[in-house]
Amino acid sequence: MSPEQLHRRHIKALAAADLDAASKLRAQFGPHGDKIAIDYLRAMVAVCVEYRFGPGAGLGAGPADADELAAFMAEVREADRHTEPPPDFMAVEAAVRALYGEPHLMEPLSARERSRALYLVLRHQLARYPWLAANLDPVIERAKQVMTVWVLG
Repeated sequence: MSPEQLHRRHIKALAAADLDAASKLRAQFGPHGDKIAIDYLRAMVAVCVEYRFGPGAGLGAGPADADELAAFMAEVREADRHTEPPPDFMAVEAAVRALYGEPHLMEPLSARERSRALYLVLRHQLARYPWLAANLDPVIERAKQVMTVWVLG
């Protein structure tokens, strides 16, 4: 399986909340696989949050609307209030804000913290917009375009 196929299957497993499959796929990553996986997840989240906060996530959009962000965070807190261990909601907010002009907010977070926060946002957006989950291939293609812009500028 090519690295692209591996990452594509990994992101699909995450989107399906199949964490066992995602873990098995992650075990096959090469030396830079975890960084690529986080970038892929961040790009997927960028595509998915555009339906909530507007276009340009991760591509130079201005700040997310404060009221919309507060409503989003209230929804996430409510949906995950019984999750163990409890999510780091500050990291979740940082993940969204980082895509809307405040990338420095993700810098203090470890790779694991970034991944967990981004996964929570992805899961929330896919639950809120089921048609995104039902059409993952175009979402993944758009995420690849976003990542290409990040790499090539």
